[in-house]
Parts: sequence; C-alpha cells; structure tokens
Amino acid sequence: NVVHVAGKVDPIADIEVIETELALADLQTAEKALHRHAKTARSGDKEAQRLVSVLEKVIAHLNEARPVRSLGLSDEDMALIKPLCFITAKRAMYVGDDGFENNPMLDRLVEFAKQRNAPVVAICASIESEIVDLPDEDRQAFLADMGMEEPGLNRLIRAAFKLLGLQTYFTAGVKEVRAWTVAIGATAPQAAVVIHT
Repeated sequence: NVVHVAGKVDPIADIEVIETELALADLQTAEKALHRHAKTARSGDKEAQRLVSVLEKVIAHLNEARPVRSLGLSDEDMALIKPLCFITAKRAMYVGDDGFENNPMLDRLVEFAKQRNAPVVAICASIESEIVDLPDEDRQAFLADMGMEEPGLNRLIRAAFKLLGLQTYFTAGVKEVRAWTVAIGATAPQAAVVIHT
C-alpha cells in the first residue's frame, strides 16, 4: 500500500539507484584514503605506492557508478583495500518478491543478476507471513499445498551462506548442542579457533 517514490515499481531502476548511492559513499572513502596515502607514496614507500595505484583504479571505476567488485582486482589488491571496507566490494545477492511464475519483474531481475554473476532468491512475502503465523503441525501441510518443500527464509539463508563461503559446524556436549559459522573447507582446528575466540 506504500506508493513508490518514483510512482512506479521498477526493481532494476531501484537497484541502480542504490548502487549509485553506494558507489558515491565508496568514492568519498577512496578519495580520503588516496589523499591520506599520496604523500607517503611520493616519499618512496612501496606499500603506499601500491595502495595509491589501486585506489586510482578504484576511483576511476566508482566515478562511473560501478561497484568495486566488478573491477576485477587481484586477490592481493583486494587484500590491500580490505581495511577501507568498501561497500560495493562486497558480494551481492538479490531477493525478488511477489510471486514465482508469470512475474516479468522477477524475470528481469534474474537476467540483471546473471550479468552481475549474483544469485537471486525468489520469496513471496505474503506466503512467508502466513507460514510464520501457522502452528508447526500445519506448516508442512501448508508448504505442501503451495508446492514448496521449505519456507523461503530457509532458501535465503542457504543462498547467503553459499555466497559468503560459510557453513555450520556443530558441537555437542552433555548440556547443549551449538552451531558455529565457519568457512567452507575449514579444518577442525580452524573451527576450534572460531569456537574458542
């Protein structure tokens, strides 16, 4: 019932507006960092020179309102700018609403996300709100009637874990069972570091 600020619903235009805003915020951060490190780079500091070189690429890219993640920086360069916490360097995932079939907006969103190599999770908010209100015994029957195996929230969480390269590591004891979030492929000692810190 809320009227869209532009007077019409267009998810692609909304995404582009948000990406532009985030790119502008990152641009400010990059320009401040460039200003801060330029003097050190001119004095011959090799690390600062590398950072300035990467920041110049980042600034040029952000000036075109394109996210840092699409710049194609090497892992070394990404590690170099990681402390700056660029918002547009983070991975993206899109969540579509309002039905799964015969939904031209969702189809456009899926096509848009493919171009950006980002996952899309389709969720129907009205169905999700009904699922939440149901008692546990009725929930599975409702999902089966809707042709779904699980709630959309479960699919969203699983997609987010996959995107971030995370998995759940369980520990069990006499008093409790706990779930910990660790990187996919983490060894037991690496998981122990997460648990004990």
